[in-house]
Amino acid sequence: MKTICRKKTKITVVDSIMGSGKTSWAIQHMDETSSSNRFIYITPFKSEIERVIGSLSRDFVQPENTKDGTKLESLKKLITEGKDIVSTHALFQRMDKELITLIQLQGYTLILDEVMDVLEPVKLSSDDLKVLLSAKNKRGESIITVNENGFVSWNDETYSEGNFTNIRNVAKAGNLMLFNNVAMYWLFPIEAFKGFDEVFIMTYMFSGQIQKYYYDLFNLNYEYRSVSDLNGKYTLVDYVELEAEDRKHLKDLIKIHYSKASDKIDLNRMGEGRYALSKSNLKDLTRKNTTRKILKNNAYNFYRNKVQVKSDQVMWTTFKEFQIKLSPIGLKKEFVSVNARATNDYADKSVCIYIANRYMNPVTKQFFASKGITVDEDLFALSELLQWLFRSRVRKGEPIDVYIPSERMRSLLEGYLEGSNENPLLFKLSKEG
Repeated sequence: MKTICRKKTKITVVDSIMGSGKTSWAIQHMDETSSSNRFIYITPFKSEIERVIGSLSRDFVQPENTKDGTKLESLKKLITEGKDIVSTHALFQRMDKELITLIQLQGYTLILDEVMDVLEPVKLSSDDLKVLLSAKNKRGESIITVNENGFVSWNDETYSEGNFTNIRNVAKAGNLMLFNNVAMYWLFPIEAFKGFDEVFIMTYMFSGQIQKYYYDLFNLNYEYRSVSDLNGKYTLVDYVELEAEDRKHLKDLIKIHYSKASDKIDLNRMGEGRYALSKSNLKDLTRKNTTRKILKNNAYNFYRNKVQVKSDQVMWTTFKEFQIKLSPIGLKKEFVSVNARATNDYADKSVCIYIANRYMNPVTKQFFASKGITVDEDLFALSELLQWLFRSRVRKGEPIDVYIPSERMRSLLEGYLEGSNENPLLFKLSKEG
């Protein structure tokens, strides 16, 4: 087999606020680069593919299902042909060893529009995990073994289809980790990023995102840059630190709802406390008809009576598992996923309702901590909130009305917009001191 001699992949995190021109820079960069340089552009949504292709001067293609094969096979064929490619996060996540080798051989630059899911808990009950950990193959050896870094190997070639088929497949691909015998994680193969000549990741607040912690886990080096419009030309410039950003225009555009003493109903009362409206708290609240009804009615009251808009001007969210239970009257079709990012589909929405309090999965946080990686949960939460809010018309420089009943999430947004703290991202609830 041919040996591939490679230099170290250069990874650049293009970290600029939403609407600053990251996508415009990427399109400009790809058009201006020599045709001998090959690109793979990865976006979260199918709807963005055609928009990107239509904006480029050079020819880009997308993988397609055919009667002869899947999109993954189509992607491999296009890479073999040296095509410039646009595809989605979902397809890119199916990366396998063959695809990594093809990318290495052809020499590609990756432009990743927004961070992707690079680490996910494997759905496995605690009882099933115990069974798996104690299971033996025909030679009396453990079905799985775990190396010093936590990666799982599968040791039973005779195993056929069964409860652990997915576990076997992920382990054999080298993408499975075990944490403290209590949880298993699928990890996107780090070799995929190393296989590109160069990687650009376009996002905002990378320091609070799971992909950053994943890179740190594998000691992958990266540098930060920002985007600036210099006389009509988008250019990568020195990274603009968060504390140095001018966010006055956002403070003028984002109107946060506050309850007043004169209000008959305190719409924010349900969100008092650091953990109110978190996923675990909502599990308790939504079990009770009274509290579930209060949350729904408060959201309805906000958009119908407080700001008095029609439902088609509203976007709202909560955790997916509570979507049906908490859907306010008239807003069933206006739900936008709590982790939505990098889409313009909601750019005309003027009212945002955010019924959530974001925390990283506690086991995932412990997993990173066990590897010596500290997670900033407030930065993570703020980053997720801002990504969601910027799906609305604020990305076009137009004002929005925002209802965030969670005291913690609202406080983080306030601190960010004020920019008056020594570090606005460490803004805490005042009562916590």
